[in-house]
Amino acid sequence: MAEAILFCALERIGDLLIQQADFLGKVGDEVQLLQTELRRMQCFLKDASARQEEDQKIRSWVAEIRDVAYDAEDVVESYILKVVSRRGRSIHTIGNMLATWEVGSEIEDIKAKISNLTRSLETYGIRPIREGDDSRFAYEGRQQLRRTYSHLVEDDVVGLEDKTKELVTLLVKEERYQVISICGMGGLGKTTLARKVYHQSEVRRHFDSFAWAYISQQCQARDVFQGVLINLTSPTKEEKERILQLREEELVKKLYQIQWEKKCLVILDDLWTMQAWNSLRPAFPIGKSRSKILLTTRNKDVATYVDPKALIHEVQCLTEEMSWELLQKKAMLPGGHDFTWERLGMKMVRHCGGLPVAIIVLGGLLATKHTLKDWEMVYRNINSYLRRVKAMNKNLEEYQRC
Repeated sequence: MAEAILFCALERIGDLLIQQADFLGKVGDEVQLLQTELRRMQCFLKDASARQEEDQKIRSWVAEIRDVAYDAEDVVESYILKVVSRRGRSIHTIGNMLATWEVGSEIEDIKAKISNLTRSLETYGIRPIREGDDSRFAYEGRQQLRRTYSHLVEDDVVGLEDKTKELVTLLVKEERYQVISICGMGGLGKTTLARKVYHQSEVRRHFDSFAWAYISQQCQARDVFQGVLINLTSPTKEEKERILQLREEELVKKLYQIQWEKKCLVILDDLWTMQAWNSLRPAFPIGKSRSKILLTTRNKDVATYVDPKALIHEVQCLTEEMSWELLQKKAMLPGGHDFTWERLGMKMVRHCGGLPVAIIVLGGLLATKHTLKDWEMVYRNINSYLRRVKAMNKNLEEYQRC
């Protein structure tokens, strides 16, 4: 997790260096030095992450690295916001000069923390790992955070009951729809809804075999084919080995055949592009079998491209009432709380804009705060917390334009 967070911070800072060069001015040099130090720490983090389970000290250092990544991103973004708010004024005004001095001082403090952490890691025998390039690290970091699994069913969900029933009915009773797509922006709960549908007893009774495939932005068709075929056939160890040895055209043929012969439900989670579907299409007998596909995507055009006759279910943001209900479930309000807590919680949840992922992160944070004073502190810094959520969500859900 810390690896992915550090990667996202580095990516965000890199974007700001390019997009906000005018506003960064001379501070841009300091930010570039900070970026270099963070990249150096990145080399140590892979080894540290692999060894943290065996040592409390390493776990503590990994947590500190995560916090430093957050601090670095906040410092740069806060400075840009200050300068933007003074747009049109001379860079030599007292306000701008003071902001420049402050960010320089804060960057020096962060660099000092990085140096101390790096020194501690080196002393403890943590080695820098430089194998592979940035794109490989980026791919691993994103995959680590984004990967979904069919068995991780979320208990505390809000506003999905009617949607779940509707989709279940369409899957088991409507023969005219072989493909059903769940569409919407990142963080709205597309995967959560797909999981709930996937595990409904009516769905489990209706279909013969089931498969869940996580597609992602870098679709690996062969991996998808193998995983789906293994899910649908429940092979023995020897049969599984044979599947893994099949050529891709053999995988496609077998996968197509089993969906033709049996009534299968395949979940394709997080389908990004038309090109990705083109690579998967030969394995799915759309329009020619009783099997069905339930896919999730943030791009409605992709859903239409997969099957022009598909039913498209667009997920919407939560209402304010639903947002508050979800926050209460996640934040675990202390017993005997008065209306002051609720009023403060309602103020905070409005900043989330009905986005479940933001409410869940906020609720998880509030669950660790046990006094009204702690909640007030979170509220005073709500924009900072939500900027982090939005940045992570943007990097993980929207960095590749379809």
